Amino acid sequence: MSENTYGPADPQPSFSAAGLDEWVGHVEAVLRGIAHALNNRASAISAVIELSRDPGEEDVTRSILTTELDRLLELSSVVRSIGSPRSGGSEAFAPRDVAPEALAALQLHAEQRDRVIMIEANAAPPTRVPRWMFLRAMIALAATSASPDDRSRSVRLTAVEEGEWLMVRSVDGGARRSVYAGELAIAMGGAPVEDECAFRVPTLAALRQREGL
Repeated sequence: MSENTYGPADPQPSFSAAGLDEWVGHVEAVLRGIAHALNNRASAISAVIELSRDPGEEDVTRSILTTELDRLLELSSVVRSIGSPRSGGSEAFAPRDVAPEALAALQLHAEQRDRVIMIEANAAPPTRVPRWMFLRAMIALAATSASPDDRSRSVRLTAVEEGEWLMVRSVDGGARRSVYAGELAIAMGGAPVEDECAFRVPTLAALRQREGL
């Protein structure tokens, strides 16, 4: 694909066996992390039940239960993020609005949760693609770029504008590339970036300019 051409986003993309295997591996790792987190939540709630039997501890138990409820809601949000997409259509959004969802999933990823992962997207331009594809591409890029055998290596994703493209790169990760993120990028009307742990999708401004021609 040339630097100045791109196709429309495909709401029903097809993936290679390697790409699907990669994503299934990430989902399984996140689910292991969620199971571990649920065990922690169950232990905390059990402790609250014991504490609630003591008179005068109502405020403490209420505070703990509120915190635990928030954590359970966060886990539910991650399950929705990695589950079947609710909508396949394209929508306009800013990458900074998707970054927290990607980080939440990566923090539960059994092979990534001990790693320092950062996503710098505050200055990134908006795009208009299927949101679930972009979210999964960010998760896969970050989770694949560093070796699971090197837990000390940090991973930093940056999302920046380069001409007509929104570029998402793994800056501090290793040399591993995500097949799944690359196939998602193509499905979003973009492409993987050669010789980099990165993918690109068209910016919203570029899409609007193209549609106005």
